[in-house]
Amino acid sequence: MKSQHKKSEYVLTEREAHNLINSAESFEYRCILKCLYFGAMRVSEVSNLEVQHIDFDRNIIHVIGGKGLKTRTIPFIDSSFKSDLRHLIGKKDKGPVFNIGKRMMQRVVQKSGKMLGLFHPDPAAKHINAHLLRHSMARHLKNANYSIEFIQNFLGHSSYKTTMDEYGTLSINEMQDQLFSKTRDSSLLPNAGTHIPEIMFEENKR
Repeated sequence: MKSQHKKSEYVLTEREAHNLINSAESFEYRCILKCLYFGAMRVSEVSNLEVQHIDFDRNIIHVIGGKGLKTRTIPFIDSSFKSDLRHLIGKKDKGPVFNIGKRMMQRVVQKSGKMLGLFHPDPAAKHINAHLLRHSMARHLKNANYSIEFIQNFLGHSSYKTTMDEYGTLSINEMQDQLFSKTRDSSLLPNAGTHIPEIMFEENKR
């Protein structure tokens, strides 16, 4: 049966995203996960990232080779992401930041999720994947009251409509949060005093 929900409506919580990053097996892998989350980059964009694309002084990253071979410029939105990349790069002044391919990057995400015992929030998905981190960051920016225009530019969408179609709806987590806030006052329920099982408020589990 086809789900009525978009894939972009299933996201990690901020805590889950941070735990996933911290579970990486190596410092380089942790930096890859930070690019996927804090940079909301696609795997292909992380693979194409070169030292000369990063301007630490201006606090920006030039993301090259995105969807449709587009280029965008994004700010560092997390200080630890910036400092970790600076440390990883060291004295290098050119060349690729990472020395592993796209397929291996996907494995890094899957293995980190497996080590953490973290499942994809979409029941139709088998494993945590890299694009989940991009969707999660977009939702977290939205929840932090960043404008749709900011999110559009940060993700590199060519159309405002694309961003609205993907992230203008509520995520599953947002639906749960609203349900929780509404049902704390039992008088808001159709049948006041009706017990709602606590499991409805728990994060998706398997």
